[in-house]
Amino acid sequence: MKKILNLINDFKFLYLFIVIFMMARPAYSIPTSIEELKKSIGSICADYGIDFCAVEEEEVKKKKKPRKFTETEQKILTRLAEQQKLLSARSLELDRRENKLKSLQEDIQRQVTQLEKLQQEIERDIEKKKNQDDSQLEKAVALYSKMDAATAAQSITKLDRVIAVNILKQMKEKQASLVLASMGATESANLIAEMTTKK
Repeated sequence: MKKILNLINDFKFLYLFIVIFMMARPAYSIPTSIEELKKSIGSICADYGIDFCAVEEEEVKKKKKPRKFTETEQKILTRLAEQQKLLSARSLELDRRENKLKSLQEDIQRQVTQLEKLQQEIERDIEKKKNQDDSQLEKAVALYSKMDAATAAQSITKLDRVIAVNILKQMKEKQASLVLASMGATESANLIAEMTTKK
Protein backbone atom coordinates (compact mmCIF):
# COMPACT_ATOMS: atom_id res chain seq x y z
CA MET A 1 0.00 0.00 0.00
CA LYS A 2 2.85 2.33 0.92
CA LYS A 3 4.54 1.67 -2.45
CA ILE A 4 1.32 2.49 -4.30
CA LEU A 5 0.94 5.73 -2.36
CA ASN A 6 4.59 6.61 -3.08
CA LEU A 7 4.04 5.87 -6.79
CA ILE A 8 0.92 8.07 -6.87
CA ASN A 9 2.80 10.77 -4.98
CA ASP A 10 5.73 10.59 -7.43
CA PHE A 11 3.45 11.11 -10.45
CA LYS A 12 0.98 13.59 -8.93
CA PHE A 13 2.44 16.50 -10.90
CA LEU A 14 2.09 14.52 -14.13
CA TYR A 15 -1.58 13.82 -13.35
CA LEU A 16 -2.13 17.49 -12.53
CA PHE A 17 -0.45 18.52 -15.75
CA ILE A 18 -2.67 16.17 -17.79
CA VAL A 19 -5.85 17.45 -16.11
CA ILE A 20 -4.86 21.09 -16.71
CA PHE A 21 -4.01 20.28 -20.31
CA MET A 22 -7.38 18.56 -20.81
CA MET A 23 -9.23 21.51 -19.32
CA ALA A 24 -7.38 23.97 -21.56
CA ARG A 25 -8.64 22.24 -24.72
CA PRO A 26 -11.64 23.66 -26.57
CA ALA A 27 -15.06 22.33 -25.56
CA TYR A 28 -15.65 20.60 -28.89
CA SER A 29 -12.49 18.48 -28.43
CA ILE A 30 -13.42 17.16 -24.95
CA PRO A 31 -14.00 13.37 -25.28
CA THR A 32 -17.56 12.15 -24.81
CA SER A 33 -16.89 8.39 -24.72
CA ILE A 34 -14.32 6.01 -23.24
CA GLU A 35 -12.82 5.33 -26.67
CA GLU A 36 -12.39 9.05 -27.33
CA LEU A 37 -10.88 9.51 -23.87
CA LYS A 38 -8.41 6.65 -24.53
CA LYS A 39 -7.45 8.17 -27.88
CA SER A 40 -7.13 11.63 -26.35
CA ILE A 41 -4.91 10.42 -23.50
CA GLY A 42 -2.95 8.23 -25.91
CA SER A 43 -2.43 11.22 -28.18
CA ILE A 44 -1.23 13.40 -25.29
CA CYS A 45 1.12 10.64 -24.11
CA ALA A 46 2.43 10.22 -27.64
CA ASP A 47 2.98 13.99 -27.94
CA TYR A 48 5.07 14.00 -24.79
CA GLY A 49 6.93 10.80 -25.55
CA ILE A 50 5.33 8.74 -22.76
CA ASP A 51 5.25 5.25 -24.23
CA PHE A 52 3.35 3.31 -21.54
CA CYS A 53 0.07 5.18 -22.11
CA ALA A 54 0.43 6.09 -25.78
CA VAL A 55 -2.28 4.64 -28.07
CA GLU A 56 -1.61 5.32 -31.74
CA GLU A 57 -1.91 3.66 -35.07
CA GLU A 58 1.26 2.23 -36.53
CA GLU A 59 1.44 4.77 -39.38
CA VAL A 60 1.03 7.71 -37.03
CA LYS A 61 3.74 6.26 -34.75
CA LYS A 62 6.13 6.05 -37.70
CA LYS A 63 5.41 9.59 -38.91
CA LYS A 64 5.37 11.40 -35.56
CA LYS A 65 8.50 12.10 -33.60
CA PRO A 66 8.43 12.61 -29.84
CA ARG A 67 7.41 16.15 -28.97
CA LYS A 68 10.18 18.35 -27.66
CA PHE A 69 9.52 20.04 -24.36
CA THR A 70 9.57 23.80 -24.12
CA GLU A 71 12.12 25.47 -21.89
CA THR A 72 9.49 26.09 -19.18
CA GLU A 73 8.33 22.46 -19.30
CA GLN A 74 11.93 21.26 -19.09
CA LYS A 75 12.49 23.48 -16.03
CA ILE A 76 9.36 22.10 -14.38
CA LEU A 77 10.37 18.51 -15.13
CA THR A 78 13.92 19.17 -13.92
CA ARG A 79 12.57 20.70 -10.71
CA LEU A 80 10.28 17.72 -10.21
CA ALA A 81 13.15 15.30 -10.73
CA GLU A 82 15.30 17.24 -8.23
CA GLN A 83 12.48 17.22 -5.68
CA GLN A 84 12.08 13.48 -6.17
CA LYS A 85 15.81 12.97 -5.57
CA LEU A 86 15.65 15.13 -2.44
CA LEU A 87 12.65 13.19 -1.15
CA SER A 88 14.41 9.87 -1.82
CA ALA A 89 17.56 11.10 -0.04
CA ARG A 90 15.49 12.33 2.91
CA SER A 91 13.66 9.01 3.08
CA LEU A 92 16.97 7.11 3.13
CA GLU A 93 18.30 9.41 5.87
CA LEU A 94 15.17 8.89 7.96
CA ASP A 95 15.47 5.11 7.53
CA ARG A 96 19.13 5.29 8.59
CA ARG A 97 18.28 7.35 11.67
CA GLU A 98 15.43 5.03 12.58
CA ASN A 99 17.74 2.01 12.38
CA LYS A 100 20.35 3.81 14.50
CA LEU A 101 17.68 4.72 17.08
CA LYS A 102 16.49 1.10 17.23
CA SER A 103 20.08 -0.05 17.74
CA LEU A 104 20.57 2.47 20.56
CA GLN A 105 17.31 1.39 22.20
CA GLU A 106 18.41 -2.25 22.07
CA ASP A 107 21.80 -1.33 23.61
CA ILE A 108 20.09 0.61 26.41
CA GLN A 109 17.71 -2.29 27.07
CA ARG A 110 20.67 -4.70 27.25
CA GLN A 111 22.47 -2.41 29.71
CA VAL A 112 19.34 -2.05 31.86
CA THR A 113 18.99 -5.84 31.96
CA GLN A 114 22.66 -6.22 32.94
CA LEU A 115 22.27 -3.58 35.67
CA GLU A 116 19.18 -5.33 37.05
CA LYS A 117 21.09 -8.64 37.17
CA LEU A 118 24.04 -6.93 38.88
CA GLN A 119 21.71 -5.30 41.42
CA GLN A 120 20.15 -8.67 42.22
CA GLU A 121 23.61 -10.20 42.69
CA ILE A 122 24.66 -7.35 45.00
CA GLU A 123 21.46 -7.73 47.04
CA ARG A 124 22.08 -11.50 47.32
CA ASP A 125 25.70 -10.85 48.41
CA ILE A 126 24.58 -8.28 51.01
CA GLU A 127 21.99 -10.70 52.38
CA LYS A 128 24.57 -13.49 52.46
CA LYS A 129 27.09 -11.25 54.27
CA LYS A 130 24.42 -10.16 56.76
CA ASN A 131 23.54 -13.80 57.45
CA GLN A 132 27.23 -14.65 57.91
CA ASP A 133 27.67 -11.69 60.27
CA ASP A 134 24.60 -12.73 62.25
CA SER A 135 25.90 -16.28 62.44
CA GLN A 136 29.34 -15.14 63.63
CA LEU A 137 27.75 -12.80 66.18
CA GLU A 138 25.68 -15.68 67.57
CA LYS A 139 28.84 -17.79 67.92
CA ALA A 140 30.66 -14.93 69.69
CA VAL A 141 27.71 -14.42 72.06
CA ALA A 142 27.69 -18.14 72.86
CA LEU A 143 31.45 -18.09 73.60
CA TYR A 144 31.32 -14.99 75.83
CA SER A 145 28.29 -16.35 77.68
CA LYS A 146 30.27 -19.46 78.68
CA MET A 147 33.28 -17.41 79.89
CA ASP A 148 33.87 -16.13 83.38
CA ALA A 149 32.36 -12.60 83.68
CA ALA A 150 35.74 -10.94 84.49
CA THR A 151 37.54 -12.63 81.57
CA ALA A 152 34.69 -11.81 79.20
CA ALA A 153 34.76 -8.16 80.38
CA GLN A 154 38.52 -7.84 79.69
CA SER A 155 38.10 -9.39 76.22
CA ILE A 156 35.01 -7.34 75.23
CA THR A 157 36.68 -4.02 76.14
CA LYS A 158 39.39 -4.81 73.57
CA LEU A 159 36.87 -5.38 70.76
CA ASP A 160 35.54 -2.83 68.26
CA ARG A 161 32.89 -0.71 70.01
CA VAL A 162 30.06 -1.71 67.60
CA ILE A 163 30.84 -5.42 67.92
CA ALA A 164 31.10 -5.17 71.72
CA VAL A 165 27.70 -3.44 71.93
CA ASN A 166 26.10 -6.05 69.63
CA ILE A 167 27.52 -8.93 71.70
CA LEU A 168 26.25 -7.45 74.96
CA LYS A 169 22.82 -6.82 73.41
CA GLN A 170 22.55 -10.45 72.32
CA MET A 171 23.61 -11.87 75.68
CA LYS A 172 21.05 -12.71 78.35
CA GLU A 173 20.45 -9.78 80.67
CA LYS A 174 21.87 -11.55 83.74
CA GLN A 175 25.10 -12.54 81.95
CA ALA A 176 25.48 -9.07 80.33
CA SER A 177 25.06 -7.35 83.72
CA LEU A 178 27.76 -9.57 85.28
CA VAL A 179 30.16 -8.73 82.40
CA LEU A 180 29.42 -4.99 82.71
CA ALA A 181 29.88 -5.14 86.50
CA SER A 182 33.34 -6.64 85.94
CA MET A 183 34.37 -3.61 83.83
CA GLY A 184 35.41 -0.20 85.08
CA ALA A 185 32.59 2.23 85.85
CA THR A 186 33.40 4.56 82.94
CA GLU A 187 33.72 1.75 80.40
CA SER A 188 30.50 0.06 81.48
CA ALA A 189 28.64 3.42 81.52
CA ASN A 190 29.78 4.18 77.96
CA LEU A 191 28.75 0.73 76.71
CA ILE A 192 25.36 0.94 78.42
CA ALA A 193 24.76 4.36 76.85
CA GLU A 194 25.58 2.98 73.41
CA MET A 195 23.41 -0.09 73.97
CA THR A 196 20.41 2.06 74.79
CA THR A 197 20.87 4.55 71.93
CA LYS A 198 21.84 2.19 69.09
CA LYS A 199 19.21 0.09 67.39
